[in-house]
Amino acid sequence: MKYQQQELLDALAVDFILGAMRGGARRRFQQLMMARPAVRETVWRWEQHLNPLAEGLPPTPPNPAVWQRIQQRLGWVAPTVSAPPVSYRPVWLGLAFAASVALAVVMLKPMLSSMPQQDIAMIQSSDAKAWWLISKAQQKLTIKATPAVAAETANDYELWMLPANGQAPISLGLLPQQGQRELSWPQAAEGLAIAALAVSLEPRGGSATGAPTGPVLFTAQIVTL
Repeated sequence: MKYQQQELLDALAVDFILGAMRGGARRRFQQLMMARPAVRETVWRWEQHLNPLAEGLPPTPPNPAVWQRIQQRLGWVAPTVSAPPVSYRPVWLGLAFAASVALAVVMLKPMLSSMPQQDIAMIQSSDAKAWWLISKAQQKLTIKATPAVAAETANDYELWMLPANGQAPISLGLLPQQGQRELSWPQAAEGLAIAALAVSLEPRGGSATGAPTGPVLFTAQIVTL
């Protein structure tokens, strides 16, 4: 595929941000984001265009049944309804996740209006279950693991920041496999626009090279509240 074509990159970036890109295609695009500055820059540019759309929506309480289904897909509550037909599942999951992020922003923004600005991210698996919830306030990251996180005894999950300017990924530290952890924002990432966050599977203690060495498992976008 000719990833150097900007029109193609734009289309892929939009699909990726909205969650419509699934499975192997999403994993390949995650690897491209780690390896190619132009891909990170394109994703970041489309984030700046799409994220304000959610902020412009008026606060409206969701229908209880809709909110229940969104929470089930994110893994926050146990499912009580049958899954949609397999042929529609990838698109349905992507749209549900995109809707849930927009809905969360709309619901939380009035509550947080009196608080300092925060950046939030939700790292989710391919079946739209949240593994980690991340918030960044000033120079501190607060990371909460959900029960969906798969325990790894021989490896650690490492969190990376992908700079929008094309610089190499910057390690933000190791993710908790349970409970909550706070990490300091590294000086190397200070003042840099964030194209995305990424999670790689690394040896115990994290990468020894300063760069991702294991497979990239997840990527996530940042939303500012």
